[in-house]
Order: sequence, then C-alpha cells, then structure tokens
Amino acid sequence: MSAAKTARLAHWITHSGSRLRTAPAFVEAFAETLGVEGVPVERITTGITLLHPLVFSSSCVWVKGQGVSERIYPNVADTLRLYENSPLPAVYGQGQTVRCQIGRTPQPDEFPILADLRAEKYTDYVVMPLQFTDGSYKAMSFATRRRGGFLPAHLALLQALISLLAMVLETETLRRTARTLMETYVGPHTGARVLEGSITRGMQESIAALIWLCDLRGFTALSESLPGTTLIALLNDYFGAMCEAVSMRGGEVLKFIGDAMLAIFPLMGRKTPEVAHAAIQATRDAERAIAALNAERQARGDPIIRYGLALHTGEVLYGNIGGPTRLDFTVIGPAVNVAARLQGLCEPLGRRVLLSGAFAALVETQTVVSLGEHRLKGIAESQPVYGLAEE
Repeated sequence: MSAAKTARLAHWITHSGSRLRTAPAFVEAFAETLGVEGVPVERITTGITLLHPLVFSSSCVWVKGQGVSERIYPNVADTLRLYENSPLPAVYGQGQTVRCQIGRTPQPDEFPILADLRAEKYTDYVVMPLQFTDGSYKAMSFATRRRGGFLPAHLALLQALISLLAMVLETETLRRTARTLMETYVGPHTGARVLEGSITRGMQESIAALIWLCDLRGFTALSESLPGTTLIALLNDYFGAMCEAVSMRGGEVLKFIGDAMLAIFPLMGRKTPEVAHAAIQATRDAERAIAALNAERQARGDPIIRYGLALHTGEVLYGNIGGPTRLDFTVIGPAVNVAARLQGLCEPLGRRVLLSGAFAALVETQTVVSLGEHRLKGIAESQPVYGLAEE
C-alpha cells in the first residue's frame, strides 16, 4: 500500500473520524473508508474492557453489507470462558498481534472463532492490540474473504494506523466510562445533566414529581445481629428489587440513605395519571420481586426482607447541594419531608405501602382505601392517608 493511501486514511481518522461520538459510528465509517481505498477488510471488531459493575467488555462488530452492531459481554463465567478460548489473552495481556490464516481444514488447536469465520468464507483473521495511554491493551480485529488472505502490504497499512485508531477509541471509551459512572452512582437522567455541565453548587430548578421513599424494617436489629457479609447481601437483594421496579416503570433512583431509598418519577411533559399508575405498578413489581427473594431467603434460613414504602407528589427543588468540592445532586423540599414522615407510618398502620392524599387523588378510586387522617411529625395539619386496596 502506498504512503499516500496511509496518509489519507490517517488524516481521515484524526479529522473526520475523531468527530464521531460513538464507537459503532466510528467503526462503521472507518470500514467504509477502507473500502473506498481498496483495502479488502470485510469484518471488523473491537474488544474493549469496561469499568462497569455488570459488564466485562463491549464489542463493535461490522460486517460488509450488514452494517455495525454492538455486543455486550456480561461479567459472568461464560464470558470468561469465551475470553480464555480466544486470541484476546495474548492481545490484552502481552500486547501481541495474533494472525490466523483460515484454511479449509480445521486444526486441532485452533481458536473456536475460526470455525465460525470459516463457515462464513473468511480466509484470514488478524487481531491487533490497541494500546491506551494507561498502558493497557484493548483489541481490534480484521478479517477478509480475499483468496490468499491479507497481503503483507495490507497488514502493514493496518499496523501503521493502529495507534491512531487506539487514540480515537480511547477517547470514546473515556466518554463512555464517564457516562457509566454517572449512571451507576447518580442515575441516568441526573448523570446526563451533570455531564452536560450542571455542576455548580446551588444550581437548582423546581420540578413536579412523584416521590418514592422506601425503608427497610428492623434494620437496626439486623445490623446488630447479622455478620457484615450477610447484611450487605440482604441490602443488595432489597435495593436490587426496588431499583429494578422503579427504573423499569420510568422512575429514577436518586440516593440510598442507610437502608432507605429515595426515587422520583418526574412529571415533565408526561400525563400525571399515567405516571401515577406507573408508580403504583412499580410498587407491585417490587412486592412480587421481594416475595420471590423472601422465599429463597427463608429456604436458606436467612432473615426475610420487610419494608415500608410511601408515595407522594408535589414540587421539589432538584439540583446541587453540598460543599465546594463534594456535591450531591438530589431533591429537597416540603414534599420530600411529607414522603419521609408518611413512610414512618407504614409500620404503625401495618401497611407496606402508604399514599398521601395528593397522590391518591391521581389514581382510580377503586385502587386505594382511606386509612383516615393522621398527624405527621413536623407537619402542622393532619394529613389524609391511603393504602392500596389490594393490600
């Protein structure tokens, strides 16, 4: 391959390619640019390990004529087995380039992926290391159906471009890592706001929202009687069920406060009765999930999960609160206080779920049952309290 062709491709990577914001978009555009330059690459993959609580790595897969897709490999035993039976340990671990010319006859010690590539008529497969600035190696593979496989000039061209490819993909990976950390620790909507620049202390806005506040029953006694690992496992079961229920119905978990969880269902641009119905459905989802967990826990002899949950609605202040170097993006206001006090009535009233009068007014009358008016700590006037009719 000519020096001019290498220079054109390098210029494309550092200019047009670097402006593409996601790895799939970049890989697809790069593959098409290689085709224009006459490089016989017909399949490209990336392999990039991620800083993520559930995901081991992400891979973009481009196939000529089929476009690009993304594969997510969860952090489970099956993923580790796939990894160990591939060229990736040599690439990730030692920064080696691994080339496999694919003949018609399978070899006894060949990588399992070669059988799939052979079935799709590929003749050559090379995996190159992408060295990131922290010294770690990721991977990018290229495959062709050209008779005889890649020429030395093709491989030399790809090798000449690999450091530039690493630069672009590392930048995208850092952006993705930032998004992942924000979503993991502060939630997807709040995380997006932080990344967009909402990081000034005191920055806030008033929003209408449904407020969800749940609390684990008997946590003080449990924390004094259970070993640390058992207590953490119980909290993870409980919070896992609650988080899943809220997120699947359009809410967002804002924070964990000891054994309590605060979440909101924002009303911006959404019909209030529909959001209220979604929040009610989330309580039912949570109840089913906790019941299933409790059956398993009881069978193991572990303590069961008991909780109280309050739903309220109102205006809240949503924004940054804290010190100059440590901020919390959360909601505050009288409506949050009402939800907290209401949740405190769950145990005295023998209910798992309580609704404020304001929330109960948003749902069908047959869904709720009045439990009378009650004094809430710190609230001057008695408040109407409702439960779910099914409970």
